[in-house]
Amino acid sequence: MSIDVLKQELSTLDAKSRRQVMAFLVSLQDAQDETHRRKIVEKIGRPASEFATLEELDRRLGLRATGDDQ
Repeated sequence: MSIDVLKQELSTLDAKSRRQVMAFLVSLQDAQDETHRRKIVEKIGRPASEFATLEELDRRLGLRATGDDQ
């Protein structure tokens, strides 16, 4: 079924049915967002030893680590 056909069908629904469809679509989006959120939380939950220090990042980026603004 194409998007255009879906749009045509949805446009014929009464207000209650449209609210049900919208709630369903929001629940689908929330489920995708939850999956994405879990992946980010897993990455954040890693031990600090797996991350580079600020000094290491400065070195990698070729920035001075002296702290002066020149």
